[in-house]
Amino acid sequence: HRHIEKDKNAIVTLKEVFDWFLSLPEVRGLDAYPRFQQYVKALSRLLDTQQLVRDLSIAQLENYVQKRLKEPSSSRKGKTIAPKTVKEELNTLRNLLNRALRHELISKVPVSRFPAIKVDNVRKKILERKEYEGLLDHCPLWMRRMVIMARETGMRQGEILRLSWLQVDLKECFVRLKASDTKTDEARSVRLLPEVLEMLNNIPHPIHTDRVFLSASGQPIGKWDGRCNKAWKTALSKAGIEDMTFHDLRHDFVTRAMRNGNASHVVMKQVGHRTDSMLRRYQLIDERDLLTLRIDDPEQDSAKRSIF
Repeated sequence: HRHIEKDKNAIVTLKEVFDWFLSLPEVRGLDAYPRFQQYVKALSRLLDTQQLVRDLSIAQLENYVQKRLKEPSSSRKGKTIAPKTVKEELNTLRNLLNRALRHELISKVPVSRFPAIKVDNVRKKILERKEYEGLLDHCPLWMRRMVIMARETGMRQGEILRLSWLQVDLKECFVRLKASDTKTDEARSVRLLPEVLEMLNNIPHPIHTDRVFLSASGQPIGKWDGRCNKAWKTALSKAGIEDMTFHDLRHDFVTRAMRNGNASHVVMKQVGHRTDSMLRRYQLIDERDLLTLRIDDPEQDSAKRSIF
């Protein structure tokens, strides 16, 4: 008898793929796992998850985008869901379908393309000194330490959460990250400036863990979870700061470092950027920067002339 291979897409439902993806140990171990859960929750609510994988269509995804962009945001009062969030939700769907294909859970990715969503990735929020001090005043101590570390070093959120005392050299004023500690898989040294050194020198070293940043109960903070998010948003609200993410503190550092005249290659080394284009994306340019604009023309006639 001739063997006829069954089309797995005609057997497996979207819900089964979603549940399988969220149960994978390598996915559950990611810092982004809570976000993946939220993205899958949104996808499950607006897509028919009982349908077979083969029935998923580009028309359904386009309809998903239209509906999702009209929904109110839970984190931004009076605003709708940000395009960036919807794009990340679709990227998660693409990711989990491709992963299911590699694991032979499905026969093929059922859609040939995904809707394009225009996103303005350039963040525009840089803290003034008074805003920064107000934010620190309203942060619990454990969160305040991480905020100082992020704004005054430019380190990534995950690098801060996983930081151990073995990586911190208070005498030489450096954090030394191995390639396995960074997003770019490249080892990097991070300069520690006075405000950070003062903060680190005042953190106790418990015997039960080598992690630097601990929760209010003295336990390592493995991931940026709901507790972290709540503390961050509460502090922002009390400080009167709108539309700011923890990651924006990294943009804040880059902008201030460049405004203070540091060479771009030095700033890139500090924050782990590989390209000038990435550095430019992180740097906010506004009118205060334009005030430094000068054009010196040595050939210009020194005689005073009226041209108006």
